[in-house]
Amino acid sequence: MSPTIRFYLPSPIPADMPQSPDVYWTGFRGHMRGGVYAWTVQTFQRLRDAGMNVELSDKLPCEGILVAHRKSVPRDFVPAADVLFVCLRADATFHPFAHWHVILNELARNSWYPSVYMPHWPQPGLIPRDPARGDRWENAAFFGDDACIASEMRGGEWEAILRDLKLNWNHVPPEKWHDFSKVDVVVAIRDFVGKHRYANKPPTKLFNSWHAGVPAILGRESAYEMQRRGKLDYLEARTVPDLVAALRRLRDEPELRRAMVANGRERAKETDYAVVTQRWQAFFEHMVIPDYERRRNAGAWQQRWHRWNGVLKTKAQDLQERFWH
Repeated sequence: MSPTIRFYLPSPIPADMPQSPDVYWTGFRGHMRGGVYAWTVQTFQRLRDAGMNVELSDKLPCEGILVAHRKSVPRDFVPAADVLFVCLRADATFHPFAHWHVILNELARNSWYPSVYMPHWPQPGLIPRDPARGDRWENAAFFGDDACIASEMRGGEWEAILRDLKLNWNHVPPEKWHDFSKVDVVVAIRDFVGKHRYANKPPTKLFNSWHAGVPAILGRESAYEMQRRGKLDYLEARTVPDLVAALRRLRDEPELRRAMVANGRERAKETDYAVVTQRWQAFFEHMVIPDYERRRNAGAWQQRWHRWNGVLKTKAQDLQERFWH
């Protein structure tokens, strides 16, 4: 029998947490910062429903396979000797004592930390754009936190630009992050500086746009660039004039909007819930569980080596933080 895979959430686990991964829950954002619940709960529930031997617990195990979000355990956490630790790195740092990391951007790979790229789940309970809207061009929207939008896209000057383009601007609140029903274009740009590659950020806004049937204008980020296969995947804006030009183009070319939506419908199949679930199953069955069995049979020397290696990584991270700050 395969070992139990325990997904860890710090106590207490919220009583209002939905038992289905298809239900949108504002707790995915509100109960803990950094996507701790969004990553942990959805992955557990999808694998549970697929029949895998998984548990959700607020207790750290003394044996088996532990899956924990990086922000749910401290950096000095050392797993028990009979535990293989899979860290959901998300947009945080690597954990020094993890055996595996799940990353959400290919650019985050680091030869010192064994990692596997996994696309994040599409927005739970996603409501796609209403087909009855047809070629209507009325509403532009940003889905995300205040800190994740360029300063140029705030205030009166930006609103005046949108009025000229005959667009309403919607900075969507968290309780509506799943609702794309009245959105005609998604705009998601963190900055127009262009110095950052955002290796710790996922392409989730692009995936959600594909699933929702809405064309997207995005900033220059590594996560988007690595997913791009053609010009219809999204429009890129590196400057404010780029953004204005892209909006005008979409306004004036409804056939381009239709083509982008059709293309997105095909691309969305790559991150369908069933496809991502299969990727997770393959990760555990072909990589994690065999590694767990190998480590159990390797003896105490390998456990000591893993601990020493973690101490070295901790010191390296300390030095790196001192250098940067």
